[in-house]
Amino acid sequence: MKKLYFLTLLSIGSLGYSQVTLPHYDGMDYPSGTALQNQTGWTALNTGDDLEIVTGSLNYSGLQASTGNKLAFGGAGIDAGKDFTSQTANTVYFSILLNVTDLTATTSTTGGYIAGFVQGTGTTFGGTLWLNKVSESTYNIGVNPRTTAANTVYSSATYNTNTTYLVVISYTFVDGTGNDVVKIWINPSSLGSTEPTANATATNTGTDLTSVSRLLVRQGSATDTPNVELDEFRIGTTWAEVTPEATANVNDNAIAGLKIYPNPIAGNTLYVSSDLFGEKTVAVYDVLGKRILSSKVANDAVNIGTLNKGVYIVKVTQEGKTATRKLVVQ
Repeated sequence: MKKLYFLTLLSIGSLGYSQVTLPHYDGMDYPSGTALQNQTGWTALNTGDDLEIVTGSLNYSGLQASTGNKLAFGGAGIDAGKDFTSQTANTVYFSILLNVTDLTATTSTTGGYIAGFVQGTGTTFGGTLWLNKVSESTYNIGVNPRTTAANTVYSSATYNTNTTYLVVISYTFVDGTGNDVVKIWINPSSLGSTEPTANATATNTGTDLTSVSRLLVRQGSATDTPNVELDEFRIGTTWAEVTPEATANVNDNAIAGLKIYPNPIAGNTLYVSSDLFGEKTVAVYDVLGKRILSSKVANDAVNIGTLNKGVYIVKVTQEGKTATRKLVVQ
């Protein structure tokens, strides 16, 4: 079904237009049962059923710990976009966690795209993420420089329903015309600073994008969009910004009796206690993996008065042992 796109004028009390700077992280930390297109920073692009926030997170081993809830949708309905500082050169990346939960209603033989970059605030898309059903329980994942189905390049592997995958897509502006390059990685072999070999690459042969300034989430149609869950949205201009490694392996038993409280916290003093007696090193990281606080403490009290509201990862090292915890600052 053809969709009619428009910009929604929002009155006082509803959500207004906003633009985020890069790198940007969105962990779907919105109330369960609400709609993505109604959240701050997101814009509804057409009409139909909601992009729904549901309880729980998707998780991927080795990636920075997940926060908030997750997004679920399928079939046709509302699309949504998040606007960011316009990029006109070099390479722009986005990453998400993807879980296809049901392919039953998907009958398209060419597949469809569920996410991608947008030029401006219109309907010129590029670096699009494609899914194509293989069987009732398997599918292909691909990338397209624009949106013509025939130009989609799929990874040679097939992927399973009810399994979480880390997907990264890049769009590279190349001097000249009709030659921009897109790449896709599925469960990349390395996270952090080193960009590995892509699973698939496609070079545009038509009109290139002149800029990218919006991330699109799209419900195509009942025949080409399966039921999916998405989580852990990241947009950046480097590989490291969209694939931040976990600060440490989460091991609840690494430090005997470790407790971090109160959590959530609204005050300035965080207490970190354990059954061990040695000095503790407490480091706090934001969700992009940047260390923003580090302190050696002989007692249990840590001053976190410099932290803004948000979700953080606390890494505790004591007597050669390390453990991490999620911390919510209110």
